[in-house]
Amino acid sequence: MRPYNVEIFTQDFEMVGNTNVNEITYKEDYLSSDGNTVTVLALPGVKKQDYIRISRGDEEYAGIVTEIGYGTDKSKKLQTISYKPLMELLNTDVLFDVDLQGQGSMEQFICDRIREMFITNEDEMQNIKGLSVSAATATKDWSLHITPSDKGGHYNIVNLIDSVIIPAMEKYSILVKTKLDIQNREVQIIVGRAAAGIITIESDLPNIIKKSVTIKQVSADVNKLVIYDSSDYEKKRVYFLHPDLGYDTKDRDRITPVVCEMQSVSHEEGNSFESAAISAAHNKFANLSYSNLIELTMMNGDALVKPEELEFGQVADIISDGQSYRSILTGRERGKNTKLVFGTVRLDLTKILRRQENG
Repeated sequence: MRPYNVEIFTQDFEMVGNTNVNEITYKEDYLSSDGNTVTVLALPGVKKQDYIRISRGDEEYAGIVTEIGYGTDKSKKLQTISYKPLMELLNTDVLFDVDLQGQGSMEQFICDRIREMFITNEDEMQNIKGLSVSAATATKDWSLHITPSDKGGHYNIVNLIDSVIIPAMEKYSILVKTKLDIQNREVQIIVGRAAAGIITIESDLPNIIKKSVTIKQVSADVNKLVIYDSSDYEKKRVYFLHPDLGYDTKDRDRITPVVCEMQSVSHEEGNSFESAAISAAHNKFANLSYSNLIELTMMNGDALVKPEELEFGQVADIISDGQSYRSILTGRERGKNTKLVFGTVRLDLTKILRRQENG
């Protein structure tokens, strides 16, 4: 087996050094700030915020150096380099104009926030050299339900990853993908929807080496939504959330105790109240179907699941013990085997989840 090539570059894309390692373990979680480490023969001149690229054939990982440790129990000549995915470049607060929700496309909104923070910022020292951003798709009629921080205002300060990028993936399957292009001296960011369609994975087949399925029980959250027409409060629609996390207007198979929420919706001339109500119910309940944690371990290059081809945001129906669970790919770990992590629930209480409540 060929070794992995480990390369370090400055943020000006100048090479600091390179070396080889036989094996690595790489994990990435779209919902958290997880990092990785690699132990190599010491490379002089490595600094925090340098770029790291690890590659072998078609397999490639890139990130930002966060810490350098010198010497290990085995040898003083070894160096441990800690790094996080390139997405960490975008871990910043932004001034969010709540009135822009629903205008243009969600993808372009994200691009504009990245551009104003890191490409055209008036503080040139804050701009990231070689950073480019583009939208591959256009999702209209979007909303993250971010509210103003002050009564009567229309701004809030939110974290770009926590409150915008992650919710965009959970709600609309919009991904922010990064690539370190050393040859062209670029860090490329493409914002677009994940592959359309839903795949099915049979977790009880022999190709799945190990599985773990945890389903979040929904009881204390809102399970009844009353929606009024803001132009005529005599009109209303009531939606009920059911134990299987499906929702509709049918008063049956209810969750108790009842937790009710009321909303009013407006609609433009030519659009119906019903369609606005359907959209509001979708915004409230749709993502609950991903309130699970499903971990599937398989061999690298598994021919049935093809884990290397799956992108974050891929929606999947996972069959386990005769039951089907709808989930979404949010994490992966690759070493001697590949572990795919589906869902928006995490059980490790020591893990720092990026997602925070909006204001």
